[in-house]
Amino acid sequence: MIKKTQVTLWLLIMVLCLLAQPAFSQQTRKFPPNSQLGNLTAVAFPHFTINGQQMTMGAGGQIRGIDNMIILPSTANYIGLIRFQLDTMGNLHRVWILTPGEVKEAESEGQQIPKPKKRFFFF
Repeated sequence: MIKKTQVTLWLLIMVLCLLAQPAFSQQTRKFPPNSQLGNLTAVAFPHFTINGQQMTMGAGGQIRGIDNMIILPSTANYIGLIRFQLDTMGNLHRVWILTPGEVKEAESEGQQIPKPKKRFFFF
């Protein structure tokens, strides 16, 4: 009798775990409508080079990693595709580092993915 109760309890726990699985899967981030895609090529806080244009991080600006956790701007050293948002003064307000899935999603929505500019080095 005890064995049957333990097996039933174990099966119930397994079913509940399987039902909860979608809730724990990573959710797609929703970006503000006025955010733009960009190619971040250089960071020397508070200056960022996005799409070949130098921009400055405004007061209270945030950088969010692929896990949506805030990254300290002074430790940001990422180079690659991002989404960014400007404040009313034209300074960087928010920067999101994109996952490969978010890049593919932007492509499937028809958004133009910025290509890195070619760099020429003379020695």
